[in-house]
Amino acid sequence: MESTMPTNAGDDPAKQHRSAERSRRRRVGPPDALDGAAAALVGIEASPAARLVLARVLGATLQAFTSTRSVRDALPDTAAGSPGEALSVLAGIDQLRSSLAAMDAGWQVTAEQRLRRADARRDVPSSEQSRGAAGEIALARRISPAASSFSLASSRRLVQDMPGTVEALREGALSEQQASAVAGALSTASPETCRRIDEMIRQDPQTLHGKGHRRLRSDIEELVQHLEPGTSRERAERAARARHVTMTPLADGMARVTAILRGLDAAALMHSLQAQAGSLRADGAKTSSPALQADLLVDAVLSSAGSPARPRRHPVVEVGIVITDSALLGRDDDAETARIEGYGIIPAHIVRDTLRGLPPGTVHEIESADQHPDGEVSAFFRRLYRAPSTGELVAMESRSRAFPAGLARMIRWRDTTCRTPWCNAIIRQSDHVVPHHRGGPTSFANGQGLCVRCNLLKELGPWHLEPLAPQSTAETEAPEEPPPVAWAWTSPHGAQGISRTPPLLARLPAEDEVEAVAEAVAEAEAVADPPPEPSPA
Repeated sequence: MESTMPTNAGDDPAKQHRSAERSRRRRVGPPDALDGAAAALVGIEASPAARLVLARVLGATLQAFTSTRSVRDALPDTAAGSPGEALSVLAGIDQLRSSLAAMDAGWQVTAEQRLRRADARRDVPSSEQSRGAAGEIALARRISPAASSFSLASSRRLVQDMPGTVEALREGALSEQQASAVAGALSTASPETCRRIDEMIRQDPQTLHGKGHRRLRSDIEELVQHLEPGTSRERAERAARARHVTMTPLADGMARVTAILRGLDAAALMHSLQAQAGSLRADGAKTSSPALQADLLVDAVLSSAGSPARPRRHPVVEVGIVITDSALLGRDDDAETARIEGYGIIPAHIVRDTLRGLPPGTVHEIESADQHPDGEVSAFFRRLYRAPSTGELVAMESRSRAFPAGLARMIRWRDTTCRTPWCNAIIRQSDHVVPHHRGGPTSFANGQGLCVRCNLLKELGPWHLEPLAPQSTAETEAPEEPPPVAWAWTSPHGAQGISRTPPLLARLPAEDEVEAVAEAVAEAEAVADPPPEPSPA
């Protein structure tokens, strides 16, 4: 079939007309936004190295929007207000994201190298040099330290062993997600294998076109198996040692539990759950098969006996709940919330219903618990009340260096996850914000919950934590000084982040406060000029 597409922009009269029209508007029209932005960029006072970085970002932007790969017409060649314009903008942003990801990978490696050299100048032992690099990079990039470690390892692999893949990423021939899939699939491969696969990608990057990240990762893992058969058993053993279980809170009081298992165990587990759920459905169970599988899984872990059709029969675990007395014992106000240890915020009515032996979300009273498999309480609940007016726990203090169990638990309940900015890891250790050897008290105000990684990172270098303004003690029952509103973190080399002290439960503003804010907004709008019509960013 003969193609009717023009071979270049000069052969298309419509594109020539649009180009001429753009030139005419620049000559006779109002100041052009692009001209203004370019002038501001040129006028930046910075070192030659910094200007080079900005030039490369600008060059990547120009290429992404004028030589866009995934649309027929690049942005300058589309009609204003057309669907093609919108698609070209989205395609250009995606291509720019790929180019910036290549720059990001290179600068992560550069940052690690510079931090290593800085540590060497401070006479840090070679084995300890740049150990805190991932943490400082995490703060600068506003991601968790764990995510930063994975990203830094992938960047190191790409930059050092896969220059062809980095170049394809820079040119937009490879998406950021695809590059991440390639680097992840090669996490256990040797540098030689990485270089051989990189050469395959460099010779024919089009083989990756249209491949989703899951399929691409599978293809790369198959290549690794063929190229490194001798280390296959070692890789399998190492992968098996990394099996684990995680929990992610979801909306409306639900959560996702993810288990990384041996493939054969996972397949057998799913087969067993599906078979048992099918049997219960055949016996007349009305609950859906997926929900039955979830109940059977929980029953297998939490219950020591009982019918599979009646999961969570026996209380076998203690769960911490932070809730106001008014929410627990007062009127049935569905706006109230509670906080569950290790989970987070949950509607208070779910706690009330569970303690009453009702399934969560009950709208109508149930005559008997036998009508629902969630009819019996499945855990011991330790309740800790907080002040409804402030959402704060009553403070505690100890004269010892170690945090007593009760105080450590209060800190864990308050902080929920690791207090390092951007970190979402489970709290494993209680830390003195102001170190104990510098006079920091073992108290609720000076304590914070950290994961093991972040607690070790805080001790590696001179991290500086500065308290922001303390919270008001009005209407609280705490005789001690409450925690500050937040701690401002600064890394040894200047990366910054803020970790706010979370209230146990958020306090909704009173009606008069809402009205006052609404009146202030209305007055501001009355005297302000009407805003211009927004345009897509």
